[in-house]
Amino acid sequence: MVFVNTGRNKLALFMVAGSGLSFPRYCAIGSGSGTAIATNGSLVAEVGSRQDYSAIDSSIAKEVTWTHDYSSSFMSGMSLKEFGLFDTNVAKSGTMWHREGFAAVTFDGTNELQIQTTYQIF
Repeated sequence: MVFVNTGRNKLALFMVAGSGLSFPRYCAIGSGSGTAIATNGSLVAEVGSRQDYSAIDSSIAKEVTWTHDYSSSFMSGMSLKEFGLFDTNVAKSGTMWHREGFAAVTFDGTNELQIQTTYQIF
């Protein structure tokens, strides 16, 4: 059965409100590269603590966007290779909702980082 528009809108709103279920909220960044394992609850090489979102947007029907901000002083000297969204702020635990790995981006202390992740409900 096809999930109707009303159901998709409600699911997107549940992701914002929480409703006691496990939904992504915290962003982790990492300097590791390699293959993520489905049973692993963390990135290949997490750096620092997991960041709570600075903004969340559900103004578009069937979409939720999380924004996570990192200061230039935190990012200084980092070779960023991965990030992911989690349901808990405790490192190496919780449910990893997704992980993005890419070629290294090195920060020299003058640039901030903003990660925006959008989930669309189909």
